[in-house]
Amino acid sequence: MAISKIPGKGTQNLFTNVSDTGTEGTKVALGTTAQRGSTQGQIRFNSTTGLAEYYDGTSFKSIDSPPTLISISPTTEDAGNANIVLTGSNFSSGATVKFIGADATEYASPSVAVNSATQITATTPSGGLSAANEPYDIKVTNVSGLAVTLADALDAGGIPAWSTAAGQIGGVITEGDTVNTTVVATDPDSTAITYSLESGSLPSGLTLNTSTGAITGTAPAVSSDTTSSFTLGATSGADKTNRAFNIIVKNFSVTDINSIPENIWNSIPTGQFASPSTYTDYFGGRFDVNSGNVVQFRSEFSSEHVLYQRANSRSNSNEECYVQMYDIADAFGDGTNGNALMMFGIYQEDVTGISKNNNTPFGYVETSDTDFRYVTWSSSQNNTQHGFFHGGSNRQNDASIGNNTSNRDAYADYDLNSYQLNFTPTSASTRTAITFVIKPDNHSSNARKVYVYYGNTKVHTFTNLIGSSKEIHWWVGTGHSSSSNGDYWTNNSPRVRFGDNNGSTDYNVGG
Repeated sequence: MAISKIPGKGTQNLFTNVSDTGTEGTKVALGTTAQRGSTQGQIRFNSTTGLAEYYDGTSFKSIDSPPTLISISPTTEDAGNANIVLTGSNFSSGATVKFIGADATEYASPSVAVNSATQITATTPSGGLSAANEPYDIKVTNVSGLAVTLADALDAGGIPAWSTAAGQIGGVITEGDTVNTTVVATDPDSTAITYSLESGSLPSGLTLNTSTGAITGTAPAVSSDTTSSFTLGATSGADKTNRAFNIIVKNFSVTDINSIPENIWNSIPTGQFASPSTYTDYFGGRFDVNSGNVVQFRSEFSSEHVLYQRANSRSNSNEECYVQMYDIADAFGDGTNGNALMMFGIYQEDVTGISKNNNTPFGYVETSDTDFRYVTWSSSQNNTQHGFFHGGSNRQNDASIGNNTSNRDAYADYDLNSYQLNFTPTSASTRTAITFVIKPDNHSSNARKVYVYYGNTKVHTFTNLIGSSKEIHWWVGTGHSSSSNGDYWTNNSPRVRFGDNNGSTDYNVGG
């Protein structure tokens, strides 16, 4: 009917719950973006965008299917203007692409080609992408304003590489040891590495610093040697590289002198030292040092003879140290023609730095000098009377060894030939040996103690301790011979060698 025939009363209700039963569709208002109205609830077709839209009272909203983003290729790229192919759905012509860094900074792609509704080729920013801000989200926005974001999609750096070899780390670790070892990985883009425990477990008492890779703590008590296996991860940005490691904690066990391996021993320098003087390798005189660690006293001299070693016998005071005289003849002197007195021991300082001349000590050590630890014995007493001193024998001769008590720890009868090593030292003809064992400063229970072994048997522990952080120098002395032939070890010479445990706690000789 004509519009004029519609009653005026109640026309406001004519379009309530309108039903369109046609099949072709209902035509709504059509116009450009510039022709939009401003009434809330308006529905129209925007001929500029090609999309239906509605006004919510504030802005027009396009009616469209949102895009989806499934994957990108490649997933690692830091170069500028590099092509990144995006795969998804509902991409529309005119879509934009942004790279969003870990700090939420957005970087617009300078070139976006919508190849199809399911593929876009976008280029990275011309300046490239910083590895420091990875990983990057990828955001696609259609012209409708509808958008999709694929989180942590693009890595801007290389994969971390481990510098620390797989397998055992930390070296020799014994229960109760302080542990401080570090694993290292690097990133080719200099991105900071974060370390993580991926599987397995560290020994109890040890922790991993996730920033530095340091593994620190105190090794736990174990009933037997125990291996802890674990996998660590090195992460830079979105990249992670794993590596398998293990730490072995060894059971603390007291071993005997036979556990000292041959490869730790140091030979002494050779040379001839007739006159008492200070030499490059030795302090003292009246002796020769021949190949094979042979100490030969010069027979042209009577009275006292002495040998000092100048060099420190251990690398540091936290190393267990060993000084050994071996290949000892059973009768070094002649009790009838010369009362030879033999002395062997250690000095806890560099002998070249003490206020003494070369004639002191020769066959004795002054009582006041308590830096010495030594054993003395005499051929005139059938090699059986042995005194253990921590200072000097107060110029005592062979006949009074047993009577002198100045700075003496102990006195006892020992037949050296009855105390044999279970092995033959290198280049030695006999197993008769005297060994000083100096415990390290950091020993758990016996720090700075000095033991004396005859053969394989511990015969003495000195009552006073070595000073803290002291060097260890060995010395040999002989004297009080009245024979014109001087000392009788000229042709029956002992050998001397020294060493330490090379940073290991495995040996722990004597407890």
